Formats: sequence, C-alpha cells, structure tokens
Amino acid sequence: MNRVLQNQTWPDYENKLEKNLFRFLRFLIMLLIMFMPLQGSQAQILSASKVKVDVARLFENTYKKTTNGEVLVKITATPFANIQLPDGRITYKIAPGADKILPRDVKRVEVYVNGVYIRTLNLPAQTFVYKDVLVASDFINREQMLTKDCTEVKRVDVSLRADYVLDGSMLEKEITTKKIFQKGEIIDKRFVKMKPDVARNADVRVFFVSNNSVMITIDGTAMSDGMLGDYINVENKNYKKVYNGKIIGENRVLVNI
Repeated sequence: MNRVLQNQTWPDYENKLEKNLFRFLRFLIMLLIMFMPLQGSQAQILSASKVKVDVARLFENTYKKTTNGEVLVKITATPFANIQLPDGRITYKIAPGADKILPRDVKRVEVYVNGVYIRTLNLPAQTFVYKDVLVASDFINREQMLTKDCTEVKRVDVSLRADYVLDGSMLEKEITTKKIFQKGEIIDKRFVKMKPDVARNADVRVFFVSNNSVMITIDGTAMSDGMLGDYINVENKNYKKVYNGKIIGENRVLVNI
C-alpha cells in the first residue's frame, strides 16, 4: 500500500477504490437478476415431461411431411427437471440444420414466448420410422428369386435404412438376390437385382407431351436401363435425335416439350 501511495495521492486512491467497489456491486446485482427465479404473474414453469412431449410432437409432424412411414420421436433426457419462462404463448422452432431424420441424435430446438426468442434446448432423442416392408419369411439363398413363398410384409422400424426398403408391390417385378438373407431380415434393395422397366437398347414408345396433352408418339430406342420414375435418354429411330424422358411404364417414356 505504501508503494501505491508513493505514486498517487490519497484522494486518487480512494476514488479508484470506490470505482472498483461500484463495479463489483454492479456485477453482483447482474448475477442476482440473471439467476433470481421469476416471480408471480411474470413467470411460468414447464415440467421436463411437458417439454419432452411438445418437442417430440414438433419433430414428428415435421418428419411426416417428408416420409410416408409412421414416425415416432422419443426425447430420452433433459438437462433440467423444469424450465422457467416468461408468461405468454410458448412456441418451438427446429434450429437450422437440425431437421434430419437420424435414429439417435441431439435435437436442437429454439424456444419462443410471444414470438420472442428465449433460449435453445439441446435434447438427446431417438427416432423410429415404421413401414410395411418386405422381410424374409425363410432363409433366402443368393441368386434366388423373391416370391410370396419366401417373403412377407411386416411393419418394422426402418430408420437405419428408410431409403433402401421394398414394399409388397415390388413382388410383381422379377427380383433376384445378390446375397443371402436370413429369416426375419429386411430385404435391402441394394442387395437385389430387379428387371428394369426399360432395358438398354430396348424398343420403347415415346410420348411427347405439351401442357398435359399428348402431341405425338414415336418409336425409339432406350440408351440405358431404368425403373419407373427414372429419367433416361431415348433415341428417335428415324432421325437419330436424342431426347430425355421419364419412364411411365414398361417400355414407355414421357418427354415434355
């Protein structure tokens, strides 16, 4: 202290001490305001169970817009027993980039009260997607054709492979396996071979459409294999002109002009 007083007068030292004390008191008041429970009509308390239900419903409704399966989201934990929010209408919004369907992940949700952003929640969750898909009803060997005798349709969770399952209607096509399937195993379309609706070099009927009206039809040649809904190139037999069209049936291609 004597060393300090050698460089400054006593009044200056007192002023500096008062300023530091004032800053410290202001900091304490801010902490009290931040952590002081909201009281009376200015606060509402939500239980963790309520938050889990509301957030799960938000994601389920969102996922149903992008998948034709039955979606179930389960929030597995919360970092709080309850949450305090200002009074008003509570809404939730999925945080940017947090809307992907993943079997296990952390759901990021923004919380709003009367349209005003309050905070972001990070909640671990499980997502299940149930679909009626083809499953092996018995042992299926490699290069074996899929039929009703060796498969069955079951509702199962396909969240790990939603883009690679087959439904019962696919048995109308000629499908052979590229691997062994055990009883109860989901038939994964990555490991089967399907006869294409249009085969490469096959003769196809090409329909030219304008404003949803068929203008003309010609005979063409498919330049690649394709399934229903795929786009392929077809060549006009007479003029050797190439068009790109959508497969609408067996050896039938639709070209918009």
